[in-house]
Amino acid sequence: MTLRAPYASAPASAARTRCKPDVAEPSGTVDAFLRERDTLLAGATPGLGAARELSDLTDRAVSALAETALSALRRPWAVLALGGYGARRLHPGSDLDLLVVTDAPAEELSRALKGVLYPLWDAGLAIGHQVRSRRDHLHAVRADLDTLTATLTGRVLCGDCALGERLLAQVAADARTRQRDVLRSIWARERPGSPYLLEPDIKVGAGGQRDLDALSWVAAVLDGRPASSGAFDRAKLTAHGLLSVEEAPLLAAAADRIAAGRWSLHLAQKRPTSVLSPDLALDLTLDLEVLQAALADVHHVFLRVLKRASATGAGPRGAYAPTLTPPPASAEAVLDACSSERADLPALEEAAWSGLMDAVHPHIRALMTTRRPGLSHRYTVGDHSLRCAASALTPDRSDPVATRALRDLEDPRVLLVAALSHDVGKLVGGAGHAERGATSAREIATAFGLDASRCADVELLVREHLLLAETAATRDLHDEDVILKTASAIGRPDLLAALYLLTRADSLATGPGAWTPWHAALVGELTGRLDTALSPSVAGAGIVQHAESSRREALAMLPEEAGATATEVRAFIAAAPLRYLASRTAIEVVADARLVTGLGAHRSAMAANMSVTTGAADGTWRVTIAAMDRPGLFATLAGVCALAGLDILAADAFPAPAGIALDVFTVQSATLATIGSETWARFEHYLNAGLSSRLALVPRLAEKRRHYVPVRNDAVRVELGASDEYATAVTVVAPDRVGLLHDLALAITADGLDIRWAKATTRDGIVRDVFHVTDSAGERVTDPGEIGHLAMRIRACARPGA
Repeated sequence: MTLRAPYASAPASAARTRCKPDVAEPSGTVDAFLRERDTLLAGATPGLGAARELSDLTDRAVSALAETALSALRRPWAVLALGGYGARRLHPGSDLDLLVVTDAPAEELSRALKGVLYPLWDAGLAIGHQVRSRRDHLHAVRADLDTLTATLTGRVLCGDCALGERLLAQVAADARTRQRDVLRSIWARERPGSPYLLEPDIKVGAGGQRDLDALSWVAAVLDGRPASSGAFDRAKLTAHGLLSVEEAPLLAAAADRIAAGRWSLHLAQKRPTSVLSPDLALDLTLDLEVLQAALADVHHVFLRVLKRASATGAGPRGAYAPTLTPPPASAEAVLDACSSERADLPALEEAAWSGLMDAVHPHIRALMTTRRPGLSHRYTVGDHSLRCAASALTPDRSDPVATRALRDLEDPRVLLVAALSHDVGKLVGGAGHAERGATSAREIATAFGLDASRCADVELLVREHLLLAETAATRDLHDEDVILKTASAIGRPDLLAALYLLTRADSLATGPGAWTPWHAALVGELTGRLDTALSPSVAGAGIVQHAESSRREALAMLPEEAGATATEVRAFIAAAPLRYLASRTAIEVVADARLVTGLGAHRSAMAANMSVTTGAADGTWRVTIAAMDRPGLFATLAGVCALAGLDILAADAFPAPAGIALDVFTVQSATLATIGSETWARFEHYLNAGLSSRLALVPRLAEKRRHYVPVRNDAVRVELGASDEYATAVTVVAPDRVGLLHDLALAITADGLDIRWAKATTRDGIVRDVFHVTDSAGERVTDPGEIGHLAMRIRACARPGA
């Protein structure tokens, strides 16, 4: 009987050689193992070295238990480690994947196995185990790919080494005889996500550990021998012409970094997680950009190996065959790869990763692994930029503004180069990346061969690439000064077209929550007004002209009738402010006038009239409410919306004659339920109860909030500044929750302030609410003490759990 390390190879002459631990079996095996394990976890440097140390330590404990418990079996037996454990790559939360090979009777084996498995389970370890005869396992690997691949990286821990190693050899040899089907199945496995995700799955996602595993499996199948225990089979892949000499060390370094990431995640979460969430990323001491680079290296080398395997007949065929195109290596090829009909993101990613784009965009390779997590962003800066460029010229029949903008583009190259370089300023962290990156963008445009005037256009687009989105989300689009100031920053209608397409592509590339129908409608409305302002045939922004035209049309729609009500309707329209008229059609103006005058002669504080029309974006509604003005009215109306299951996207508050307030809310469903007649009946019931003080809004909203689990715990940010010469802008960025707008409105109006106008946007559970506020005299809030107390009240009410 020969004693040796559990991961050594059996001598060719061994017939019934027994594998035992290379150390004496101590009493209290599991307790000693756990102490050593805790010491290792506390002090090991994350990486493959630590994973191998933990594997070897675990080998000794498992083998000692197995030798004691299974030695009484009257038939030969062997215990094998499979999967990641078999590859000597064990992490703190990994399962111990064990296979017991024996022909021993089930009753005899069951009693013996308890001595192996129960102590490990009692120690809190996760055990995955199978008990099979050699013949049964050979059938199992033919029937199930996961069982096969786990066995390809298997090794014998203890028992009859010859039995275990003969099984491993037979499995690999059999896989080679079936290599066409086996390799096709290996290549066809899912590779979810992207190596450039800010929240990657570093185990099963693209570029993660499973890609490395798959290359080991392929090498074992092609070679007909089990994968080398504890080593990645780079030499085998190189020998088969699938891996270049230059790529091998990339994989070796990446394997260690990915192992370090998984080790750190397991320790931080105290469970076998593999998804690097933003919250976890903050707690890890790893260089996350180095880890991101490792994922990219594995991903791109994997795709190259796949392409070579297909060329040599060892790759997938038919529907599984890869469709990889050569990466672009020139300015013309890069722009062609970004074009609408042939947008090829994989080819662009390969070109950026490999350095082929360095001549025209010298920063793109560094940006591909630059992490700047922000609101709604899903990808690294570089990959986000490539995705932006790849979608910039994509037509969208559902977006008439984009259709017109594509038609009005003078030089699509300007838009594509701006998309590729719009975030180049993020090479350096901190605010101001748009301004910071403008100069670099001009240099990139020069490298792409654009003339001086086009380079200047690229520079302007990059400097102003946030202009439309931020203006639409935070400013009053019916304020002529806002429109004129924004238009002056753009200068030309053709640049407005390019800027709209860049804004749309930037939002789409950011993530699914960044270009909602509501946000698209706001940006589209702003673009339409800016197009009018920049038109050579129209003087100014046309807002004053539009407002007065709405007034004239509304008055002309009224029948020639006498009476107090008709007089009041005409008086309302004649005195309506321009800001109100600019936001309404003539038909809406007349309807609003009748809402106001319809309150009746007594105009009770409990009375209200409302109307509902469809909104500018699909799934949105415009609710107009006329009621007697009073402190806290806006907050009450916002709370009523929340109780009725409505999410407020925007709100306007207009003064009407005789102390009446006219509030206009744009809403959508706050749930998956469709808005219908029952919704408006419920809304009207809550509205009447709220105005008559019979609705305990605060406790009712708190009760409703308890049914929703908060998904974000981000800090609250409050910004105060002058929106214009008449109002103070209050911007609140906070985690969303039921009734948040109601709570914010209460905090703002607590000391007699009035909300003149508000706009709400929500992305990925974070709200950005903007209020334009005046004091009781209708002036801007300028007192520092008052502003400070206002900010404190808002933070207190908006914090999570408040």
